[in-house]
Amino acid sequence: MLMLLPIVVALAAADPAPAASSAPPPTPLKEIGRVRALPACVPIVAHANGAITQALDNDRTLAILSTNLHNTDFDKLNFMQRRNAIESLMKQAEAMRVASSAGDVEVKKLREYAVNSPDPKRKEELKTFADALGGALYRQKKAAVELMRDVTIMRGREDAAEARGLMRAANPVPPSAVAQVMANTPAILPGVPDSYNKQFKGVADTLDEMTKGILMDEGTAADHSIAATAGC
Repeated sequence: MLMLLPIVVALAAADPAPAASSAPPPTPLKEIGRVRALPACVPIVAHANGAITQALDNDRTLAILSTNLHNTDFDKLNFMQRRNAIESLMKQAEAMRVASSAGDVEVKKLREYAVNSPDPKRKEELKTFADALGGALYRQKKAAVELMRDVTIMRGREDAAEARGLMRAANPVPPSAVAQVMANTPAILPGVPDSYNKQFKGVADTLDEMTKGILMDEGTAADHSIAATAGC
């Protein structure tokens, strides 16, 4: 979505407007390196890194999906090329959905450690870390499902439009009814996008908006990752 930047006129007596980028960006999520801790922390780090790996893989997949959705000229592809391109998008989204579920299994283990921790501070840090990481994985899964849902709806409408076309071909309209049919027929048949690029750009914009929430959750997880996994 294009945004028009307002022209700001600086006046001596006016209060300065707050900068839109004043808030620091979220802390990048990274795998947890070796920590100097007692062996009891080893399984926590293992499960944490398992979930983080899935989240980071999904970040890369989301970036690829967004780039392809924005930059592929779907309108210029022939039927088979467009079908293959869309099928590739669906496979990537499905892989992201599966990875999110796998990461959630690791997060559940972290929550169990948090519940059973005798240290109130560790319990709080580990729960905050697990909840934030679980939130990022949930948003990633939701993004994958959203893309697959949108494409499935589009395909269903196209199939219905094609079926209607075949029925009309098999049952031609009598000449006396042609004028009436033409009057009730839209310029673009229902289900067939007037622009595939426009449709998929809308999907990409949705993914980009969802990515912002994912990065915020990952930033919270990153801020609590060391305290949650070190010093057992």
